[in-house]
Amino acid sequence: MKITKLLIIAILSFVLWSCGGAEQAAEDASYAPKQYTEYEEESYNEDVTTAKSQIAQNTDFKQAEPGNGEEQLNDSKKDIAPEVVERKLIKNGRVGFQTDDLGKTHQRIISLSKKYKAYIASDETVKHYDQTTHNITVRIPADKFDNFLADVGEGVKEFDYKEVNAQDVTAEYLDLQVRIKTKKELESRYLEILQKANTVTDMLEVERQLGQVRGEIESMEGRLKYLKNQVSFSTLNISFYKEVPYEGDSFADRLGDGFSEGWQGLLMFIIGLTYVWPFLIILGLGIWLIRRFWRNRKKNT
Repeated sequence: MKITKLLIIAILSFVLWSCGGAEQAAEDASYAPKQYTEYEEESYNEDVTTAKSQIAQNTDFKQAEPGNGEEQLNDSKKDIAPEVVERKLIKNGRVGFQTDDLGKTHQRIISLSKKYKAYIASDETVKHYDQTTHNITVRIPADKFDNFLADVGEGVKEFDYKEVNAQDVTAEYLDLQVRIKTKKELESRYLEILQKANTVTDMLEVERQLGQVRGEIESMEGRLKYLKNQVSFSTLNISFYKEVPYEGDSFADRLGDGFSEGWQGLLMFIIGLTYVWPFLIILGLGIWLIRRFWRNRKKNT
């Protein structure tokens, strides 16, 4: 009996020892380096390289977090040279003032126009019963507009009005240049296609498209030319006047004017009758018939 107990204890001890060894072997095996095939090894190396790259990117991203991001953005902007675009401005202005000598002021404006290589676009004189006004429109080279305006105002005590405004047409100017370039490239392609056209129908269709493109090019070039002229030369409208005392006409003059105007009015009335004579005849005939009808009715009653 005692021997049997000892045998059982020995067997249990052996079983426990075996299980513990297996667990230890499994645990050791989990820490053992994995053996890769040739294909798996290449894939593993690619994964490692990608991981390293992502880590580097994440590091840069962390460095660019608040506190450094704005600085890095500004540094990157410094590396990009900004494109300088010349502003295209259409400058216009108008001034109005009183003068003591119309002729002298007019001559001074003409002299200033020659000095600044400007030209007179329009020149007119308007006479009212109490003042005479001179209106002059001058086109001045844009870079000399301010100096011209200052010289015009020299000696003027007070301006009735003085306005200057500028219209920025830079965007339209650049847009037209790009569109013209694109349309000309399209025109060149149509010309190439036209040379390769085999049938009359194809030729007519290409020529139709070509004519439409050329019309658009001419229209845009005309607009661009107008903008260039408006940008190169500024416009200034100058209005100056002199008050003159009103001198009334004498009684004899006014009487003579009355007779003259009355005679003209009579002539106009007679001429007017010549346009409505058929209606006058119809009206007279209608009145005569009505009167006759009433007379016959009275006699019958």
